[in-house]
Amino acid sequence: MESINRTRPADAIQKQSELNDLIGRTQESIATGIKLNRPSDAPSSWLEISSIGRQSAIENSWTNNIGRARILAQQAESTFDTISNGVVRARELIVLANNETLAPQDRDIIAQELESLQEQFNQLTQAKDSYGGQLFYTGDPIQMRIDADILVTPAPTQQAVSQDIDIGGGATESLDLIMTNMISAVRTGTPAERAEQLERAESLTDHFSALLASQGLMANRLDEQEDRLVLSQLSSLERRSSLENTDVAEAISRFQSLLVNLEAAQRLYAQSERTSLISLIG
Repeated sequence: MESINRTRPADAIQKQSELNDLIGRTQESIATGIKLNRPSDAPSSWLEISSIGRQSAIENSWTNNIGRARILAQQAESTFDTISNGVVRARELIVLANNETLAPQDRDIIAQELESLQEQFNQLTQAKDSYGGQLFYTGDPIQMRIDADILVTPAPTQQAVSQDIDIGGGATESLDLIMTNMISAVRTGTPAERAEQLERAESLTDHFSALLASQGLMANRLDEQEDRLVLSQLSSLERRSSLENTDVAEAISRFQSLLVNLEAAQRLYAQSERTSLISLIG
């Protein structure tokens, strides 16, 4: 007698096996909420999910850079604000010192306060940032990438902050030298020399006002870029969710349909088996 196994329809067995696999994967997707558990489930979707994951990692690094840049920018802005207030006081002291009725002892007291401001300015311009480095670098400034083609400098260089201060006529002086000359003019200078130092105080006011404005623009730029990255990440998350997450209602409907198809395939296979057996017995 010819073996019954030799006459089984191979395609019917294969179809039942494939349906069982699909049913198993559908059950898994319903249970886990993830419809893609292996690349073979949907190669093109899996590739897109991988691409989204890589881009999200890059954008996360840009977001982290924005956070660090914001800390440095805010620290620089706070420093400039403090120095600006000190410059206002220095100007007041120069005006006061230009009063010809003051005694030398009075001017010496004013000079001492200016020396205190000078020391404060030097400390502020040499301050460390929150990460232990120089807030205002000597040489090339720190640049941080916040997008594929965007680099920002959250704090200006030491040169820009305290060295190249425009005093008019194309000339520049350092903050420390300006303060030293102010102190000297108050102690031993003439009214004309003190008047000249009043102009220097105005130059300092303009200088640090410009630096404050620049830091305000930097803060706005960082905020705008962060908002753009948030929107991009939300869009990527929605797209990834649509590719990866299970539509439970659709999956249940598919699961039921697969069960019906499997039952039909099993009945057809069983009928074929009975027909083959009768044929062999006959």
